[in-house]
Amino acid sequence: MGATILAPNVELAAALFDAVDRHHREMGHEIWPTPRIRDFGSWLRERHAARQFLDAIGPRCLSDIEERELWRAVVLDGASSEQFLDAGGAARAARRARRAIYEHDIPLKAIAQYATDESDALLDWIHKFDDRCRALGCISQDELLGSMPGPTAAIAWIENLAWRPAARQWLRDHGREITAPTVRIPQADWRQFSAESPAVELAAIAEWAAQNLQSNGAFRAWVCIPDLILRRTELVNAFDAVLAPQRFLLSNDEAIAPYAVAGGTALTDYAPVRAALQTLAASSGVVSFDRFSSLLRSPELQATAAEAAEAAALDSRLRGRAPSEAGLEEWLTLADRVARAPAPVSVAALRRLRATLQTLLSLRGDQHMSRWVSIWVAAIESGPWALRHRWSSTEYQSAERFKDLLTSLACADSLFGAQSRQSAERILSRAARDTPFQPQTGIAPIWVSGQLIDPWLTYDGLWVGGCSEDRWPAPVDPIPLLPVRLQRDYGVIGAAAQSQLQFAQDLQQRWQVRAAACVFSYANSGDGRTAAPSPLLPDNLPALRPGPPLLQPQWHALADRAPVLEGFTDELAPPFAPDERTRGVSTLRAQSRCAFRGFAETRLRAEKLDRPVPGFNDRERGELIHHALEHLWSELRNSAELLAISPAAQSQLVNESVARALAKLSRVRDPGVRWQLRERTRMHGVLGKWLDVERLRAAFEVEHLEQGAPVARHAGLDFNVRIDRVDRLADGARVLIDYKSGAASPDWRDDRPDNPQLPIYALLQPDALVAVAYGRVNAGECRFIAETERVGVFKPGGRISQMEGMTSLAELVGVWSQRIERLAADFAAGRAEVAPTARACKSCHLQSLCRIPGALDEGAHLDE
Repeated sequence: MGATILAPNVELAAALFDAVDRHHREMGHEIWPTPRIRDFGSWLRERHAARQFLDAIGPRCLSDIEERELWRAVVLDGASSEQFLDAGGAARAARRARRAIYEHDIPLKAIAQYATDESDALLDWIHKFDDRCRALGCISQDELLGSMPGPTAAIAWIENLAWRPAARQWLRDHGREITAPTVRIPQADWRQFSAESPAVELAAIAEWAAQNLQSNGAFRAWVCIPDLILRRTELVNAFDAVLAPQRFLLSNDEAIAPYAVAGGTALTDYAPVRAALQTLAASSGVVSFDRFSSLLRSPELQATAAEAAEAAALDSRLRGRAPSEAGLEEWLTLADRVARAPAPVSVAALRRLRATLQTLLSLRGDQHMSRWVSIWVAAIESGPWALRHRWSSTEYQSAERFKDLLTSLACADSLFGAQSRQSAERILSRAARDTPFQPQTGIAPIWVSGQLIDPWLTYDGLWVGGCSEDRWPAPVDPIPLLPVRLQRDYGVIGAAAQSQLQFAQDLQQRWQVRAAACVFSYANSGDGRTAAPSPLLPDNLPALRPGPPLLQPQWHALADRAPVLEGFTDELAPPFAPDERTRGVSTLRAQSRCAFRGFAETRLRAEKLDRPVPGFNDRERGELIHHALEHLWSELRNSAELLAISPAAQSQLVNESVARALAKLSRVRDPGVRWQLRERTRMHGVLGKWLDVERLRAAFEVEHLEQGAPVARHAGLDFNVRIDRVDRLADGARVLIDYKSGAASPDWRDDRPDNPQLPIYALLQPDALVAVAYGRVNAGECRFIAETERVGVFKPGGRISQMEGMTSLAELVGVWSQRIERLAADFAAGRAEVAPTARACKSCHLQSLCRIPGALDEGAHLDE
């Protein structure tokens, strides 16, 4: 008919556009003219832009970003902004109120008559907003309709309850109304569904859609979930489980689903946009290791699986060298240095991050947004968007929408003026966060809407959720800042219960003629309250009884539905190969605690990744204690020297030992001067306390320090060990000491000791051995935890230890030898069953591999 057809919103325009295309395809047409169907807001903006080509001095229409930022500035600059806890929320409320004023033709003088704090604040903000618009030579989108002359080409508009009064009147004056298609429904099937919970309601909708699609491949349905904005994630999970279970697979391919959800989500939810913003944010200020690690391993920076593996390997090596935070330039320098040792490796992610940073640093100081945008685009395309040729359709569309956002910012120099980089990036981040995005995938057979609207078109099925007595009709919801009585006088539907009721009745009548099958559902609340159907629903509606709903988390139910496979528990790995290497005492310690842990940590190299923390971590503090005590006793050598040293000399020796330890460790990972100073003070106190404990001992001489002992060989395997200290007593007897800077207990006992470290040391140094001990050296407590056959070895009056019922330490060492040999033999044979000791799981990080809860349910035991 040659007219442009206007719809009240984007959702209805898209549905109508799709319906026209489907009609042509069903008629067998191969080509047809593109339908001229537009949503009213977009059409007004396009018409205004066309007028500007003819009148260059006319006011420019503000973009969404500009409007949001201008309102934010008006509210934040106003004196009354202090009355609001959330100034940004106040700006959104003011913008909504002003839009309602134009949509309902509410005069400002009518608002002024109420003279409340809220109305006065609103009027003040509106006047300031208008003043700024005039100064900028702009108008807001609200004002387009009032300044729009009659159309030069024919227009038509679909009749719908979604039109606001001002738009409806303008359309009546200038266009032709199109009523909804009249379709006779010979046998309507209207039902209601009562759900036990909101989750059951969503699952039932998905099952209903799946059943209808299965029985009728051409089935089309419109689903309304009024609180969709709050339940979008749950709805997508519920629908995916039934209609698109392939989305739960670990695949890079986009899975096409027979449903679509209206409204979209924040632009920042999409990978290209998120990667761009994260890279820009990391380029200035301090960056934590977690943020840099995420950037380094970002999929957007890896062209191949090999590049991703190189980035992951570099990340693993950095964790032992990295501070907790640094600037991006410092991170890249450190990462380059680590990547070059011992052999140079070119990590592609580092090159792309370096290119991004160099581009961003080429512009400094306060600049207009257009200049920042040009730098951002160049930086993003050299870094996180360098591999955009691999994007999916959704990723490409989101990136194009982000570019549109950048274009809008580049055109707003007059509004924003000169901005620092940090300020400009905050504006960009807010804009991306506040911009909803919906990928264009066409109108799916099942369309889910969050709006209480008339779908206008006819469908095979229609489902409306939230039809309980307390939610349908919708509760009164007046627009903030506008006087409620004034809203009622000018027909704002949400301001009065009567208008909400009338709207609900009109809408429900329309719903019931839009599809032959209509379902109205409601759900009990999550807090146990039982819901009742709305009295507006038709009387005596039969109940819908779908199949058992698939409840969340749906992947559990999907696993239950999967075929039962024959299970086989393989607890024996291949025997230890000659070219493999153990991890010293750590291998036998892990094997003793749990055979699977010994296998996984040594042979699979399933190691827990370090995480840089502020200052020194627990492991590094232990190394500092070891290094400091090594130097301290290399100077003292015996108890006589310790007893003879003066307090001043001891303090100087301790300071020197601590300084050497800090310098040695900081060559590997330097957390900074301030943390070194704090650790120096702490260690000085701890070492002083430890020397006081050593003074109580019987006379001794230090025989060996940090001794790399001969390789321990058990069950044909070699285990490298290093003994912290060996002391010789006055009569020639020996004592083995291992320092512990954390918790310590006699954990070398029982058939499966939690830590067989001291027994292994004892097997290497059995001659004249009378005691083995942990030296617990920490700020909380300094003491010896020992297995000894003599009294008074570590303090006056000290008793002999239990020695597990043995008469001498030599006899106990014989028992230890049998235990260690058995552990080593089990490890060499490949024994790898999940059988942890009582406390093993508390210090283990392998639960995701061994799945210990399931293993225990199937009969595995915890050895006491």
